[in-house]
Amino acid sequence: MKTQNGFTLIELMIAVALVAILTMISVPAYQGYSERAARANVQADLVSAAAAMERRKAQNFTYAGATAGTATTDTFSSLSPNDAVAGKEKYNLSLILLTAGGSVAAPGSVVARYEILAVSGSNFATGKSEALKIDSEGRKCYKPLGASVTSCTVGTDPTWK
Repeated sequence: MKTQNGFTLIELMIAVALVAILTMISVPAYQGYSERAARANVQADLVSAAAAMERRKAQNFTYAGATAGTATTDTFSSLSPNDAVAGKEKYNLSLILLTAGGSVAAPGSVVARYEILAVSGSNFATGKSEALKIDSEGRKCYKPLGASVTSCTVGTDPTWK
């Protein structure tokens, strides 16, 4: 008499169910890890951009003329990660030059301060966005993932570490 070796249909269904459960657990965990890694990267990019702004002021005695973009002549990269190809970045950085009174500096006016704002694009799996900011005094703010987040307010929103 021959013995048959193999799996029964029930055993296969149990194995498939276990794989499905493990997948349901691991995918959100990976997405959360990916978002935290991108956030840590943009925090480093913001600190680096602030250092570039301070170097510019040390060399030129003003923040005026500083730019954020992808050209080699820009003060710092407007993409994060800063080596990302346009369209593949996780965050877009923008530079806001301010007068001593705190209003946005018009061309030719005296620039006393700056703010660098990073807003996440739609490259997160959740489809939500978040904002981080650092200013010329080293103050920081963070507005967590939410629908249509475009900025945060230093002193009002929580800080990032």
